[in-house]
Amino acid sequence: MSVTVRKVSSPSEAEIQNYCEVLADSFNNQFFAGALMNDVSLQVPIHRAHVAAALTGEGEVWIAEMPEEGVVGVGVWFGPGFKFLSTDKQREAGWNELMAKLDDTCRDWWPKFLAEYDVLVESVLGAGVKLGAWHLQLIGIKQSCQKKGAGKALLDAVEAEARKEKVPTCLETMAGGGAAKMYEAVGYTMQGSGPITWVNGAQLPFGVFIKHTEKE
Repeated sequence: MSVTVRKVSSPSEAEIQNYCEVLADSFNNQFFAGALMNDVSLQVPIHRAHVAAALTGEGEVWIAEMPEEGVVGVGVWFGPGFKFLSTDKQREAGWNELMAKLDDTCRDWWPKFLAEYDVLVESVLGAGVKLGAWHLQLIGIKQSCQKKGAGKALLDAVEAEARKEKVPTCLETMAGGGAAKMYEAVGYTMQGSGPITWVNGAQLPFGVFIKHTEKE
């Protein structure tokens, strides 16, 4: 079944809701669940915060569609010069509203996590590399449509932009998991990894991946 990919511009509220429902489904409503009080009702809002941040004009939202299925995948990217939640405009697009719904434990954890995350990425890639690259913040494919080429198509589309601009593409995900293996299979290299402190104090291994599209 063929997959088409396109960047969205000025989507309606109904379309944004659809994108967020696809993302929630792709993660089986478990995206950062423990940091969202294990409240399933907050799954769509956290994806909406990501999508809305990109739609401020500081990022891009790309969708994958299939005949008779509609939207089956969504990718949230930030290009050179921008990163997720780097401005008040992005935070006010939905993130602040989401944080207000959390208990003190989770609300206090998120800024610590994001700061620790930034330190890890900078230490692995080097100062300013991520900010000068195309960075994949979030990607998800509807469970019933996985392994049909939609994920790779979403990656290919923005990697083509990165090649034109002669900049790398990068991303982060749990080290050693299925997602890490998938990214390695399509040409990403884990440049390094390190522990990130979870809500309960556990140390989780995150990998930092890069694809040197600037050299391709």
